[in-house]
Amino acid sequence: MFITPEAGKAIEALPVFQPEPGAWGVLLGHRRGPRVIVEGIALGGGAGRAPDAGTLAGFDRIWPGRVVGLAAVRPGAAFKRAVLGPAWYGKLVLTVSGRSPAWTVLPRVVEFERRFFLAPARLAPAGKEDPHE
Repeated sequence: MFITPEAGKAIEALPVFQPEPGAWGVLLGHRRGPRVIVEGIALGGGAGRAPDAGTLAGFDRIWPGRVVGLAAVRPGAAFKRAVLGPAWYGKLVLTVSGRSPAWTVLPRVVEFERRFFLAPARLAPAGKEDPHE
């Protein structure tokens, strides 16, 4: 997985805004083979509204084929349950926790093996794309 510098700055800015826990948005980009390249983020989901298949369909009408995942700030259990399903299978989930400047980003991918789960994902260093991601 690779995050472009511009998208990285947008993700880095999330904790500075100090959104309510559970705020989320979609990650925009594309796939190149097994790699996911994140090029942008569009925020808008509130803590009381978890993403679902209808939400993904709405985003896909706006950005056809460009929704590669979700980013969430300190997501709760409802958010995590909502992304563990077929609609989000193979999509990236970035969770941001902590407060600026001591925030952390945890990248994971929705996978399936008898059940849906969040599998760890690796970030490629900025400026380099790892061909094995």
